[in-house]
Amino acid sequence: MTSFDIYKMILEIISEKNPKDFQELLDASQSYQIVKDYIASDNPNQFLIDDMQNSTISMINDGLVSGIISPLKYVTLIKLNGLTIEGFQYLKKLREKNIEQQVKNILENDGLVMNPKTLTKALSELIF
Repeated sequence: MTSFDIYKMILEIISEKNPKDFQELLDASQSYQIVKDYIASDNPNQFLIDDMQNSTISMINDGLVSGIISPLKYVTLIKLNGLTIEGFQYLKKLREKNIEQQVKNILENDGLVMNPKTLTKALSELIF
């Protein structure tokens, strides 16, 4: 599962299911085939959870998702309030054909690796 897949899936889930917190987001992700395939693989599920949490936090910090991040001693609580207008614009762009290849090309040209921050940057170049 790529960072691109996780990024798109999170925006879709927040848009369609409106989870109230990160646990509800994780629960909703169980219906996606890419998550089912990942869970069925030999990869530790904690890697997927960490990737999804980091992506969600990045999206909140980048203004795509409205939410509150509360770091505690052993866990980070994430409350979600839905997508922002910008988040809906990014999701609309992500649903276009061949967008993943366009994003990869931008990242390669800029010499960047794919992660939530660089995905937001590459998509902003395509949207604005």
